[in-house]
Amino acid sequence: MQRDLTRLADGVHDVVVVGGGIHGACIAWDAALRGLRVALIERDDFGAATSANSLRIVHGGLRYLARGDLARMRESIRERSTLLRIAPTLVEPLPVVVPTAGAGPRSRPAMAAALALTDLLSLDRNRDLAPDHQLPRGRLLSSAECLRLFPAFPAAHATGGALWYDARVRQPERLTLAFVRSAADRGAVVANYCRMERLLHDGGAVRGVAATDLLGGGPLEIRARAVVVAAGPWTPPLAEADPRALPHAFALNVEVDRRLAEAAIGVRAPTGAAADPIVGGHRFIFLVPQGETTLLGTWYAPSEGPDTPLALLQGGTEALLAEFRAACPGLELAGADVLACQWGRLPLKAGREPGRATALADRPRVIDHGGAGGVRGMFSVEGVKYTTARRVAEDVVNRVVVRLGIAAGRCGTAETPVDARRDSGGRTLEAGVRRAIREEMAVRLSDVILRRTSLSRPSAPTRGVVAGIARIAAAELGWTPDRQEAEIDDVMRQLRPPGQVPESGA
Repeated sequence: MQRDLTRLADGVHDVVVVGGGIHGACIAWDAALRGLRVALIERDDFGAATSANSLRIVHGGLRYLARGDLARMRESIRERSTLLRIAPTLVEPLPVVVPTAGAGPRSRPAMAAALALTDLLSLDRNRDLAPDHQLPRGRLLSSAECLRLFPAFPAAHATGGALWYDARVRQPERLTLAFVRSAADRGAVVANYCRMERLLHDGGAVRGVAATDLLGGGPLEIRARAVVVAAGPWTPPLAEADPRALPHAFALNVEVDRRLAEAAIGVRAPTGAAADPIVGGHRFIFLVPQGETTLLGTWYAPSEGPDTPLALLQGGTEALLAEFRAACPGLELAGADVLACQWGRLPLKAGREPGRATALADRPRVIDHGGAGGVRGMFSVEGVKYTTARRVAEDVVNRVVVRLGIAAGRCGTAETPVDARRDSGGRTLEAGVRRAIREEMAVRLSDVILRRTSLSRPSAPTRGVVAGIARIAAAELGWTPDRQEAEIDDVMRQLRPPGQVPESGA
């Protein structure tokens, strides 16, 4: 997979996809798999924003059961199985446990009924899955079993626990890249660090996009018969639907420096509605084991713009740790335990769907802007859930095919494995770095360390290690000494938890 801006600007594509997060990557892959001529551009690196910063749980939609939304639950179940099937080296089963308590909906009889109904609704969940990726039935656990899985389990206030199985994405940035690579293998022309500036249209129809190569190549035009903008919170202004910023929530997860449990554990946060305006109070918070570390999340706050103030990160981190300490009194967590923070922005309902305007949106927003005097061939999508990105992409490409009148093949993304190499490592560090650059379009040092390899896990590398990797990258990419130092500084900044004192020389 090579970055070739000349190919991007040559000829006319059927569709150009703007945004290389999980939704844009799946759209490009689906369209390429159907035989369309596809271009994909991303202003940063592929999967560098919200798509990489999640709790890494592929949800089967158990929470929809309480709402009676069985259609959405079934969709989530199918998409969970799809990811386990098409990317088995990156997606694996994950046990999840929540406490049982009292005589209401959290009681053991109520949770037993919920688990039984979930199993009934997901009888096909293991279709075509390898034996080690199949999801067992849910069951109730005793307090002793819960304590073995999680020593800080709040047993004093629980009657035991309910166990079911979802799935976990080992490295979400690698899964996003797998979809991008698969699209490229099918003929898509892809480029990171290429920013859309404006839509090109004439006579009420799309002609492509004007873009800028952010690596010094200057402006270029990418001609296409259709444009799909899938750029997360930047989608509405890029799609020229509304230049005003739409409301979003800031979502924060933190990673701590030890493995706290042998299953994902969900507990109710004690925070009330006044301090939790997005969810409305007493939301479920989860700790998710990640090898030697644990992810904790999620904390939400209203988002006031694209920039993230340091005070918001620090305050959110402290608030989330405090919620876990209060929910699990035996859990000792402090700011010094935090290895990293992950954050992104998610759309709110904002009057566009039923429910409280400040609540998280439940449904993706897919818009064909060609109606009512709009621009034909212009589409936009803002997703709300990583698990169902493939299904949303299928819907988007269906609409593009119909609008363009193309006799394309059917969607095959639910059955076609993706190029899901787990890591860009090789027999040596140098081989892994060179492969990331030569085969996976890593053009910044952060691309190599944060998204193409596992060099930043489980703990952040020292500046000396980062400098050694930078020397290899500099030889490949022709960096000057000043550029090399700037790349090192940028990586060290991204590796530091909020408020941590920089390492000497950083």
